[in-house]
Amino acid sequence: MEAYLDKILQPEVLATLFAVFVFARATTGGKKKENSLSPAPPTQAEIDAAIKRVTLSKWLEIDAELAGRKKIKAIKLLREASGLGLKDAKNAIEARIRQRGMGLH
Repeated sequence: MEAYLDKILQPEVLATLFAVFVFARATTGGKKKENSLSPAPPTQAEIDAAIKRVTLSKWLEIDAELAGRKKIKAIKLLREASGLGLKDAKNAIEARIRQRGMGLH
């Protein structure tokens, strides 16, 4: 273990490690990268396409839940049918409520 530490602590090795660190920082620009695990938010065109894929029978089921004042259940049904995220499905359901004049909150 001591031999390993002696090897790492040599000035040539430390200078090389420092140079690699500086080079890496310079080439990345020091900017914080976005989390690559998070998907990009869908565009409005993608949201519209997902809503158009929902079948008429599913819309009837969603409308029945809205008529029963079960907005959360309606959002869940739309998410399952379209693959939309929570925020986009909620916005779509609220737009449908306004469009239909249901006045549900």
